[in-house]
Amino acid sequence: MRAAERRKHARFQVELPLRLTFKDKTVETMILDMSSSGVRFHAPEPLPLLNRVQIALELPDYPQAGKSLPLSITGVVVRCAEVKGKQKFPYETAIFFEDISPSARARLARFMSARPA
Repeated sequence: MRAAERRKHARFQVELPLRLTFKDKTVETMILDMSSSGVRFHAPEPLPLLNRVQIALELPDYPQAGKSLPLSITGVVVRCAEVKGKQKFPYETAIFFEDISPSARARLARFMSARPA
């Protein structure tokens, strides 16, 4: 029997760069998948659960001259687990978007709605 889906928002696979800052550290990695409420990625070190992080990500939908301006979002680490066999980025991590401006939320919603079903 399949477990019931608990997510409120659909999750889509994407390959976008992600930069996050926490406790005076900066990590650059790639997003594995995302929804309008969070992201999942691999990190080089474990991030403490419920730790707040500052996220910078670029969505390729910015309407002016094809530019991609970064979104700045505060998130909370909701999952971090070691994945065996991943050497450089062995920690699969999920972050819930906690604080996002209305304009950033609108851009994120526009980007997510353009994803194939």
